[in-house]
Parts: sequence; structure tokens; C-alpha cells
Amino acid sequence: MTPLFSIAYLPPVSYLQQCINVDEIIIEQHEHFIKQTYRNRCQIYSPNGMQSLIIPVVHQNLFRSPIKDIRISFDSPWHRVHWKAICSAYRNSPYFEFYEDEFHKVYEKPETFLFDFNLNLIKIIFDLFKIKKTISLTENFENESASRNDFRNTFHPKKKSFIIQPYHQVFSDRFGFINDLSCVDYLFNAGVSGEPRIMILDS
Repeated sequence: MTPLFSIAYLPPVSYLQQCINVDEIIIEQHEHFIKQTYRNRCQIYSPNGMQSLIIPVVHQNLFRSPIKDIRISFDSPWHRVHWKAICSAYRNSPYFEFYEDEFHKVYEKPETFLFDFNLNLIKIIFDLFKIKKTISLTENFENESASRNDFRNTFHPKKKSFIIQPYHQVFSDRFGFINDLSCVDYLFNAGVSGEPRIMILDS
């Protein structure tokens, strides 16, 4: 059966690699929001080390609504803060200037809904990496099934289950290689000429 993924904000390299390894993917749009996950956060390599960027969401009915209906909160200009952080982190990386316009336009006019905003970014990432995969969305919530490759809860900011083969990172001379950051870290530092390679940790 087609693998099932959660939506993610600028997902980690390991998420991208699993997408590369399959013919098509389904993204869950009917699950309830789960806090402190990649559904509304990503991790980048800032001048001060790893930095989490978190998209604020409207809390009304947050845990009772399907994730496709979760609205982004614009009480603060988070999109400008995030873009400034990304520029600060990757302005001096080898490939940032080649790809920044694709991302900047999304941050200039962000979507109302978290799911739509994230999906737009994922489609850009797929296009830049030349990942020609069919992306489908669930028609209803799917319970966990042993018959399907269910990756909805595989990737977690606090539970690194994959080791990424090291590549050059802008600030590695300060803090060393930081494992499994957002795939834009790989994109801006290594480009798209090669495919990120991972090794699964023993459970």
C-alpha cells in the first residue's frame, strides 16, 4: 500500500529521503493536531547552533479539528521572523542564492491554513530536488495499520531515529555536524546534485 506521511513544516532530511524511496505518497489531512512535532516546526542550523522555527496556530478547537482546518495565527509577524532566521542561517551557504526566491515568495504571502502552507513548501522542495512523486491526500482518517508503511509518527524533533551522512554545513566549524535538520539545510549547503543518504539507527 502507498506509504502514509504526516504534513510537516520544511521537514527533516530523513522525511525527504523516505519520500524519495517510494513511488507515491499519501499525506494525512484528517488527523488531529499533535503539538511539539514537525507539523508546525522545523530545525535549522543558525549562527548559534540548532534553532527551532515554530509556526503559531489558532488554539480554538485545536485538538478537535482535522489538521487541514488548523489556522495559522498572525498575532505576530512570525513569517518575517522565520524568513529572517533562514536568511541569517544560510545567506553564506553555497546554494542559497539559487533557491531563495522560491521560498521567499511563500513567506511573503503565507497561507491561512497550516496544512496548505506546509504543502506548498513540500511541493517546492520536491520540484527543486526533482522528486517526481504523486502526492495524494487522505479522504478520511486512517487508523494505524500493520499492512501500510505508516510514517505519520516516525519523524520527531526530540526522537532522532536516523543518522544522515555528514555534508558541509555553514557553521560546522563552530558546532560540528548537526544531524537530520530541515531538508533546506541540505538543499542550501549541498544543492540537488546528489541524494541525501541515511542510515537507520537500531531500535
